[in-house]
Amino acid sequence: MYGACTCFSIFGNNTGMTPSHPNASDRFAAELLQSRQLGRKFANALAQPMALKSRPLHRFETGVSLFKAGDRVAQLPYVMSGRLDAVVHVPGVQGGQIVPISFRAGEMAFLSYLFNQLPSGSDLVVGEPSTIQWLPLKDMEACLLNDQGLLLMLVRFLGQRLREVQARERSWAARGVQTRLCAGLGRMAADLPSRSDGRAVVVATHEQIAASCGISRPKASIALKALEGDGVLKLGRGWIEVLNLRGLMDGVG
Repeated sequence: MYGACTCFSIFGNNTGMTPSHPNASDRFAAELLQSRQLGRKFANALAQPMALKSRPLHRFETGVSLFKAGDRVAQLPYVMSGRLDAVVHVPGVQGGQIVPISFRAGEMAFLSYLFNQLPSGSDLVVGEPSTIQWLPLKDMEACLLNDQGLLLMLVRFLGQRLREVQARERSWAARGVQTRLCAGLGRMAADLPSRSDGRAVVVATHEQIAASCGISRPKASIALKALEGDGVLKLGRGWIEVLNLRGLMDGVG
């Protein structure tokens, strides 16, 4: 379920790659919240006409590919629990791939497959143990065509995603290692579920962080150590705690 970078990034929470500004962390959090709200509102509106409660549950372990680049997609997953990652393969980018979008509970892995028969241009991979329900595209398309309200919600959602994509793509090419790392970690941190202790802990290895940001592992490790030295992060084995989200987002400039 991963498509080409342009097609993919229209859908999902790719706010981690938006350009910085004076209130970067505040804007970052607001954009992510709006994206989540629009996506979940649309999914909730589809729940009844798509009969979500009656559809079977499917469970997958971390690392399973639900779709690969080149596949023709006939159904989309609705995420009941866990996380799905879009993986875009980018020739010439350090690490060879990036993860611009992740989908969590309450969201559909909403990509650019409605009303077309084009093959996928990217992969859709299970980022952590997940439970999903499959939603056939033909059923979704029928619901949208029969309900103008749903169709309008879809248009609003796509408009929001497109604005983010345009901002991200204008700034991506000029970004260095530190900027990409800060943007990727900022996205991951803002995407974390709330914890009772209030901490923001990203569970990922240096290699996983590097791959998601399109940089090499050695360079990612050096940049992470520098951020730890600045008091922005605390590094552990297989986890990274974000101590200063504003300081992290300042590095996106």
